[in-house]
Amino acid sequence: MGLVQLGRARLALVLPRHRELLRVTKNRELNDLFEAYARESMALDNLLRELPRREKQVSQHQQTCLDLQAEVVALLTRLTEQPLKPGAL
Repeated sequence: MGLVQLGRARLALVLPRHRELLRVTKNRELNDLFEAYARESMALDNLLRELPRREKQVSQHQQTCLDLQAEVVALLTRLTEQPLKPGAL
């Protein structure tokens, strides 16, 4: 599974209200966010497995994941609220 698909799947798990839009929306910027989320969430998973746990790094990666989630929701909102261009129907 590629990073874009992995990020999309992980975001679908943590953003259940947006699953359908995550599945059907195609956008290069969104794909970049999916890839970034995949990398960041995998880094967080690895940090959570470490003993002793590096709490500062865990916290930073958790915040980055939350920030990326917010960016994805904001982008989905912008993409789905854009008015139709004339002749688009």
